Amino acid sequence: MNEHDMKLLINAQALKRVSIHYGVMSQGYMVIADGRVLETSKGETREFKTLDTAAKLLFKMGIADFSVKLKTSV
Repeated sequence: MNEHDMKLLINAQALKRVSIHYGVMSQGYMVIADGRVLETSKGETREFKTLDTAAKLLFKMGIADFSVKLKTSV
């Protein structure tokens, strides 16, 4: 899902769960919305260097309630 698709879902109030996950391999953060990763226009996973940057994007898009998952392994 790209940013445009995500904005359409937000406007339609169709998103149920949004979270920010820490990617150990990439040493950065990624946004997951309803199980789908936010992607760049080239179809690659959009990565954020800091948690603040990812949170600011979500807030700018109109999402103020999201979860953060820092540990991805069991």
